[in-house]
Amino acid sequence: MIRLLTPHPALMVESGERVLLAADLHLGMEYDLAKQGINIPYQWTRMLDELLALLEEHRPDRLILVGDVKHGVPATSFQEKREIPRFFEALLEAVDRVDVTRGNHDANIQRYLPDEVSLHSSKGVIIGDEFQVACLHGHAWPPPEIMAVDCVVMAHNHPTVMLNTPLGIRVTERAWVRGRCDPESLATAFLEQDNLKTEGAPLEAFRENYLVEPGSPEIIIMPMFNDLLGGLPVNTESPKSLLGPLFRTDAVNMDDFDVYTLDGTYVGRVGFLRRRLESF
Repeated sequence: MIRLLTPHPALMVESGERVLLAADLHLGMEYDLAKQGINIPYQWTRMLDELLALLEEHRPDRLILVGDVKHGVPATSFQEKREIPRFFEALLEAVDRVDVTRGNHDANIQRYLPDEVSLHSSKGVIIGDEFQVACLHGHAWPPPEIMAVDCVVMAHNHPTVMLNTPLGIRVTERAWVRGRCDPESLATAFLEQDNLKTEGAPLEAFRENYLVEPGSPEIIIMPMFNDLLGGLPVNTESPKSLLGPLFRTDAVNMDDFDVYTLDGTYVGRVGFLRRRLESF
C-alpha cells in the first residue's frame, strides 16, 4: 500500500516493512545561489527538522531518499561536505535504516555518507513483499524489472501545477503526478533501447529477452522536498519535455496522468489542466 503523507512531499510504502520516501533535497543549493549574488539562510536544518518530524510521527522502519540529496554538480561545495555527514548522522538516530538512490546531482556523495547508509545506483532499488515498489530518481534509463512491480516511484522532474485564480492570477504549487503506462508501449521502449526486435509481439519479446513478466505498473512522480527549487509545471509543458529518458518515449501518456496538490486535492488530469490553462 502507498500513502501520500499530506501535506508533506513524502510518501509511505507499507509492504512487509514501513518505508518513508522523500526526494530532491538539494542540500547546499544556497552556495550556488550565493555565487549568483542571492544570499539566503542555510536550509538543511529546516529540511532535517521536517524529515525528523515525519519520522517521529509515522515511525517507519526505513527511510529512502530518492535522489538528488546534494546540489553541487560536478564539484561538491564546502557547505555540502560539512552538512551531508551531519544531516545523515541525525537521521540515523531517528530511523534504523537509511538508503539513498543516486540522482544526477549525487556525484561523489559516497564520500560524505556515514557507513551505515546504503547507497544504490541510478537504477534504484525495489522494495516490498506482496506489493512491490521500484524507487529510482528517474534521470537514467530504468531496469526492465520495473515492468514487474506494482508501482514505480521517481522524482527528478520537480513537478508543479499552474492554476488560475478567480482574480486571473496564475499560481504554481508543488504537485504529485500519478498514472499508468501502456505495457506494450513500455515493453517496446525497453526493446528499442537495447536494439532488440519485437516482431509485432513486444510483450512476448520482452519476456524472452529479460526473463521478466511484464505488467502495467503505476508511476508516481514525487514533488521536491526542497520548496526553494524551481519546478516544472506539468500542464504547461509537452509530455516529451519532461526530464528523464522514460518520458521521452511513447510509453508514457502524461495527458492521462492525475495531478494532486500537496494537501491531497485532486485537480484533474494533465491533459485537461493543460487545455484549461490555454483557454484563459
